[in-house]
Amino acid sequence: MDVNYGRREPFTLGVEEELQLVSSESFDLTSRYAEVFGEAARRDDRIKEELLQSTVEVATEPCATVGEAVAEAAELRRNAQAEAEPRGVRILSAGTHPFARYEHQDVTEKTRYAELVDALQWAVERQLIFGLHVHVGLETPQQAISVANALRTWLPELLALSANSPFWHGRDSGLHSTRSKVFDAMPRSGLPPAFASFEEFEHVVERGVRTGSFQDYTFIWWDLRPHPRLGTIEVRICDAQTRLENVAVLVALVQSLAATLAERFDREGRLAIQPVTLIAENKWRAVRHGLDAELVDLTRDEPRPARDALRELAELASPAARRLGCADELALLEAVLARGDGAGEQRAAAEAAGGSLLGVAQWLCRETAKGL
Repeated sequence: MDVNYGRREPFTLGVEEELQLVSSESFDLTSRYAEVFGEAARRDDRIKEELLQSTVEVATEPCATVGEAVAEAAELRRNAQAEAEPRGVRILSAGTHPFARYEHQDVTEKTRYAELVDALQWAVERQLIFGLHVHVGLETPQQAISVANALRTWLPELLALSANSPFWHGRDSGLHSTRSKVFDAMPRSGLPPAFASFEEFEHVVERGVRTGSFQDYTFIWWDLRPHPRLGTIEVRICDAQTRLENVAVLVALVQSLAATLAERFDREGRLAIQPVTLIAENKWRAVRHGLDAELVDLTRDEPRPARDALRELAELASPAARRLGCADELALLEAVLARGDGAGEQRAAAEAAGGSLLGVAQWLCRETAKGL
């Protein structure tokens, strides 16, 4: 296993967004990645293909600060829009599309994806979902594993804040993060286990590869996973965000919480690990209700509103945020909590459009493009 922890400054960031390609006429998804972005991807390796041709992934270079990462994410959105619009395509960012169907999407012609479809069939064919992934660099393998073990406790709070996928195949699912439940069909998905050491993680991966269970650790799609080759942990639980402001808040919270835990680990040598069953209950509450959920504080076993839980996390993270230069981005949390999660915004857009999900797709395109 290629292990590169400590090769960069600690808490270096990478941000990946999976963006939707929609027709400028119908606002349905359109399978035109190769046509729209093939040449651009050859010029810029921050533009990447994904499983489906109706997706473009844009990934920042390693960034020192949240401000730098969000500025680059905005640049990548602008570049994507500039490539798409002359070809009758627009960019939309949300966890799911309001009415597109997975049966109508074309798979990218690449060996990895062809093998996935052959191996997983319906489980992978229906993955018409879009996420925001945040990488945070750490100094040592054991620090990375310990931070990942502890940070998974707060994955439900991050999901509640990012919930942005209420519609699926033309209907309201009743969930705030439909994307999360669609992704549950995949093997090696969901909440990660806790590991006693980085060596235990390596051993699990080695056994999985040796037994033909998967090719390498990048075929493990947990909500949070170590990424040794990049020297990071990767938080994968968040729905794709329509507003860049929300991206900024989430990235600031992830970076400053990771730094808080890393510094605690360096002082104390260990971090608290909560039972995965109880974290999973909080995750379900976030899936179902988003920011309107009651999430259990697992240090006291007391439920409290998700908004209060996030305010507590921001308070915990604020000293690290000040040191890392992302206090301003973290302070945007209150505005997001007041506005509500993306799922609520999408439902309000549907109501304003007389129940039209076409109106929701149009609203999402407009909001995605704002400020670019």
